[in-house]
Amino acid sequence: MSTRKPMSEEEVRQAKRLAKDRKRVERWLLKNQKFINITGIEKEITAPKGLVQKFIKYDKKINDKWIDPLHTVIKEISSFKLK
Repeated sequence: MSTRKPMSEEEVRQAKRLAKDRKRVERWLLKNQKFINITGIEKEITAPKGLVQKFIKYDKKINDKWIDPLHTVIKEISSFKLK
């Protein structure tokens, strides 16, 4: 018998956003793996060494807490503009 209460609308919204961001991050990492410095990205977000490599090479799931920081860094990389 479960005593968990139902998710609030805000929690549902956050879960959907996380799932969407996870999909974007994972797709981007796989698509651009040969162009990126994986260690540099991990250092930028102070993630454990090997986090991204293990995802790319061994298909190990990235912990939810790292998705938002990875998404932020990827947005910075992807928004490159020449001035």
